Amino acid sequence: MILNNVRYIKHTIFCLIIFSNTCFGKEFDKLFQVYEPIQSASEIEKSINNSFNTMVYRLSGKKSPSNVWKIINAGNLRKDFIISYSIKNFENKSFLEVNFDKNLLVEKFNELSIPLIGNSRPVILFLINIDSGSAKPYFLTQSQSKSEIDLLIKNYLKETTLSRAVFLELPELDLFDINELKNYKKLINSRKFFDDKYIFDELIIIDVAKIGISEWSSNGDIKFNSNNENFTNIFMEKFINFTDDVIDRLLNNSLIDTTQRSLVNISIKNVSTYQDYQKSKELIESLIGAKDININKFNLDTIYYQLEVYGNLNSFIEEVSENNFFDIINIYDESSSLELSYKK
Repeated sequence: MILNNVRYIKHTIFCLIIFSNTCFGKEFDKLFQVYEPIQSASEIEKSINNSFNTMVYRLSGKKSPSNVWKIINAGNLRKDFIISYSIKNFENKSFLEVNFDKNLLVEKFNELSIPLIGNSRPVILFLINIDSGSAKPYFLTQSQSKSEIDLLIKNYLKETTLSRAVFLELPELDLFDINELKNYKKLINSRKFFDDKYIFDELIIIDVAKIGISEWSSNGDIKFNSNNENFTNIFMEKFINFTDDVIDRLLNNSLIDTTQRSLVNISIKNVSTYQDYQKSKELIESLIGAKDININKFNLDTIYYQLEVYGNLNSFIEEVSENNFFDIINIYDESSSLELSYKK
């Protein structure tokens, strides 16, 4: 399910339930919670296995099953890493909600020398213009589907968002946006328009058009012509391969070196109640890079911690910077210190 900027994108109920995040941002809020489709109670074991595979894909950033087998072959059972699971129903469909043990998984990844990705996840925005030749050209949005290719693209975006814990978004364009885009002579030049209005790490622009009786063209980030009647299948193969490569590249830039350990001192301001303390501490502990946390002292509305983190100060800062509940006030490289403010 696609998580979208609340200022520009229409959420669905299911999306809100899964991600529990009503702000735009790059932190995958429920990274260790997986929803796996389930047909009947007899398939719970199968769904548990699938959810574990998804969890490993999310954490490693790799679609290859090799890391799954590396963990299993080391003598581990998939169930060893599960805290709890239960059946949930959304929109008349059943899902197995599986909650995984963050610390145990991170320790196992470190033990087996498997690089991992933190909570900070890339946002990829797709601007896809489709001209079937028989109707008015349109931009693909989440709220409408007009053809088979629309459904195939959106199904891929939904499944990949969940399996790899990245944000693959379609803009929900209003009439003003569409008129503004028409002012650009070429679709490729519309990047400036989206730079000003959206927050993303990568913008993928594709223009699909039927240019003959059975001939199609794709321009922008994916370029090719085809007079094959199976154009939709050909396009989807190229689209999936291209998008997977972009995801791989972006995730690879966020790898945390778990063989490296560092001590980081942090102070969190605006912690005025016990509930603030509990929530802010849980948020820090939920970060992939956080290994051990110890309280140093309290001072009015500020609490001071010393953390042992995986990686270094910079990789920890990257994770914190994408958290919707903290503002970074100051960074002190020489003392590996970080001043934060808790946003209630």
